Amino acid sequence: MSSSAPAASKPSFLRDLFAGDINESLLFPYPATLDARDADEAATVQRLVSAVNDMVASGLIDARRFDEQEGIDEAVIKGFANAGLLALTIPKAYGGLGLSASAYARVFGAVASIDASLGVLIGVHCGLGSKAVVIAGNEAQKARYLPGLARGETLAAYALTEPETGSDAQHIVTRAERSADNTGWVLNGRKHWIGNGQRAGVIATFAQTPVLKNGETVMRPTAFIVRPDMPGFRVDGTIRKLGIRASTQAELVFENLFVPDDHVLGEVGKGFRVAVNALNAGRLSLASGCTTACKKLLGEFTRYAEARTQFGGALASFEITQRKMATIASETYAADAMVGALAAALDTETVDASLEAACVKVFASELVWRSSDELVQLAGGRGFVKPWPYERYLRDARINRIFEGANEILRLFVGLNGIQGPAEELKEIAGAMKSPMKNWVLVSSFAADKVASAFGKRDRFQVALHPALKTQADFVERHVAELAKATQQAITTHRKEILQRQLVVERLADMAIELYARATTIARTQKLIAERGVDACAREIALTELFCLQSGRRFRALRTELEGDAGDRIDDLRRSVAQRVRAEQGYASSDAVLDVAVPPLPQWSLTRDEQARAVGLTD
Repeated sequence: MSSSAPAASKPSFLRDLFAGDINESLLFPYPATLDARDADEAATVQRLVSAVNDMVASGLIDARRFDEQEGIDEAVIKGFANAGLLALTIPKAYGGLGLSASAYARVFGAVASIDASLGVLIGVHCGLGSKAVVIAGNEAQKARYLPGLARGETLAAYALTEPETGSDAQHIVTRAERSADNTGWVLNGRKHWIGNGQRAGVIATFAQTPVLKNGETVMRPTAFIVRPDMPGFRVDGTIRKLGIRASTQAELVFENLFVPDDHVLGEVGKGFRVAVNALNAGRLSLASGCTTACKKLLGEFTRYAEARTQFGGALASFEITQRKMATIASETYAADAMVGALAAALDTETVDASLEAACVKVFASELVWRSSDELVQLAGGRGFVKPWPYERYLRDARINRIFEGANEILRLFVGLNGIQGPAEELKEIAGAMKSPMKNWVLVSSFAADKVASAFGKRDRFQVALHPALKTQADFVERHVAELAKATQQAITTHRKEILQRQLVVERLADMAIELYARATTIARTQKLIAERGVDACAREIALTELFCLQSGRRFRALRTELEGDAGDRIDDLRRSVAQRVRAEQGYASSDAVLDVAVPPLPQWSLTRDEQARAVGLTD
C-alpha cells in the first residue's frame, strides 16, 4: 500500500472485530473477479500463466530436476524475463507490467504451485526487491534501476533478515554511519537467508542510522539500495535447505560498505515503513501461492485415493479419507475467499489491510502444510521416498510458516494491534469516570454504545443474507461479541502486563483469524448465490457450512480457555513446566522402561562459522 494516508486513519475489518463491530461495508458485496474488474489485466494474467505452462510442457521447467540439482537453470530466468514475468510489479512507465495486487497474486500463485522455488525467485525479485524501489524510490532511483529489473538484466533482492534479530526491522543490528566526506553512509553488518542474494544486481537493504528525535540522537532503521560492485560488499556463500532447494539464499556481509546519499531509499530513519509496506504485498502473494498449491494437492490427494485400493476398496471409499478430503476442500475454499478479499483491499488502498494480510498468511501457510502432510500420509511408503513427489511437496511447504514473518510473531502482531483500540477506549473512559459529571457526554455515549451492543445493534450483519447462510452468519455475529468481551476482559485483567501475556494474545488472534475466515467465506458464497442462483451453488454452500462449523468449534475452544480460571491454570502449568525444562536443559524424568546413557544431540551455535566447524566443513 503506497498511499500517503497513515494506516491508522484507514478502516480495518479485522481491527474492528476486536471492538465488537462488523464493518460489513469492507466485505460486502464481495469483490468481483479480476476479469470483471479489468478485462485487459485479466488477459495479461492469462498470457503470463500460459507462458509458464508452455515452459512446463517443453521441459524447460522441471521441478524434480531443479530440486535434485539445487538450482534453477539460467535458461528459465531468461525465459521468465522474455515473457515479462520479472516485470510484474514494476510500473508501465519504467517498462514493467504494473500489475495490481490481485493480478500479481494470481500469477505468483500459479508459478509457486508449479514449483515453490520459482515462486521464491519471483516473490523476492518482484514482490520485495523491486517493490521496495517502487514504493520508496525517488524518480532518479526508479529511472536508473527499474527498467533493467523489468527486462531481467539482473535480479533484485531484499536483505532484511539478520543472524541476531531475524526479520525484526526495528531492531536490526547492521549500522550505517556518515562517511568522513559527508557524501554518504558506511554500512557494517551481516544479512542471511537472502533470496537471490548471490546473483542480484540491485539489493534493498536496511541498517540502523542515527537520527535526531526530540533533541536526542537515536538509532532508527533506514532503507538503502546497494549493489554487489560497491566496495565492501561480499557474498559469504549460500546455504543448503530442507525444501525450496532450487532457490538460493545467500549470506551477505557489509564491511565498511560505502553507499552514496543518492542510494538512500526513502527517508533516513523511515526504513521500517518501507519494510512493512513491502511485506504486506508479500504476505498476499505467499498466501495465494499456498492456496493455489492446496487446490493442486487436493486434486492429487483425490486421484491417489481413488487409484489406491486396500482392504477390498479404494482409499477414497473410507470415511477417514473422506474426512480429510472434505476438510482440505472446505479450508481451501475459505483460504481462497480470504485471498480474494485481501487482494481487492490492497488494490483499493483505502483500507488498512495489514492485520488481514497477516491473518491470511498464517491461515494459508498452515493449511498447505497440513494438506501436504495428509498427502504424504495417504501415500504411505510412497509418500516418504523418491521418485514420488510427495516428500518434496511436504519439504517445500514447510518454509511458508516462516517466510514473510514467522506465524507466531504474526499472531502477536494481530492480537496486540487488535486490542489497541479497545484498550485506548477503556483508558479514556476510566479517566472520564473520575469526573463523571464533567465528562457526561463521553461517559453516556460509551454506556449507550455498550447497551446498543448488548441488544445486537453493533455486532449484527445489516446486509440481507441468503437463508442458506443465515445460521452460520448468526454464529459469526455471536462470536464477534464474544471476541470483544474476551478482549475487554484481557485488557482489564492484565492491563500493561498484556504485552507479556503472549498466550492470551495468541488466543485472541486465533479467534480473530477464525472470524475473518468465516466472514470472507460467507461473503463470497453470498455473492456467488446472487450471481448464479442457490441451486447452482450447492457445492459452495456445503463447503461454507462445513468450514464454518469446524471453525466455530475451534473458536469455542479458544474462548473457553480465556474464560474463568481454566486458561490461567493451563498457562501457569505451561510456564512452570517450561521453567523446569530450561533449568534442567531438557527432559529429565526417568525413563519408564530403563535409564540408559546415549549421546546427546550436537550443540549448535547461532553463528554460521561455528556451525560449519562443528561438522568439519572448515578448519
